[in-house]
Amino acid sequence: MVPTSIKLIAFDWDGTLLDSKEATLEAYKVVFSEAGIPLKVEEMPKYYSPNWHLTYKALGLPENLYDWADNRWHEIYQKQKRSLMEGAFEILCWLKRQNYLTVLLTAATRKRVEEELKSFHISCYFNKVVCMEDFGVKKPDPLPLIELIKEANIKPLNLIYVGDSPEDIEMGKMAGVWTAGITGPYIPEETLRASNPSFFLKDLFELKALLSK
Repeated sequence: MVPTSIKLIAFDWDGTLLDSKEATLEAYKVVFSEAGIPLKVEEMPKYYSPNWHLTYKALGLPENLYDWADNRWHEIYQKQKRSLMEGAFEILCWLKRQNYLTVLLTAATRKRVEEELKSFHISCYFNKVVCMEDFGVKKPDPLPLIELIKEANIKPLNLIYVGDSPEDIEMGKMAGVWTAGITGPYIPEETLRASNPSFFLKDLFELKALLSK
């Protein structure tokens, strides 16, 4: 059943509203090449995590290179083409017309996200942008969601978190909110389904259908 209690829709960014897969993979490829570590791009989905330090660790990058890798990754990433996921603009417009509160809650850095929101002209569709770095934590830590619930003065089940990774679903569960796992370019569908979200969506158009029932 579709919860009628939902007042706030919180979205993940990469893989949910933004198709940044090719840009991300190209940045990883350059970083690991420069670090002298062989990287098979086709194996990246196996190691991808919104907590990119876990990706670094899984792929054998020495911890003392993490800060260098972060900076170099962003240098390469910013030069790559990115696009909104199919249906992203349409769902944001529809949610605004329906008077839902919409929040972007992401592991991406604030500087990058604000630049991307501006370039796609969609900043106005979000009531708030929340970045994990604001709290000094990484997914699936639920602290940003918990604080968002308090700030909005709503109950946990007044919120649904839409994301494309198991970490998104785990974070939502720990915060006690509804979760919607959505097929994205990073995570295999079976892996996302195994995280057992409240709802599973093939695309963003299904989110509109879900909330319209």
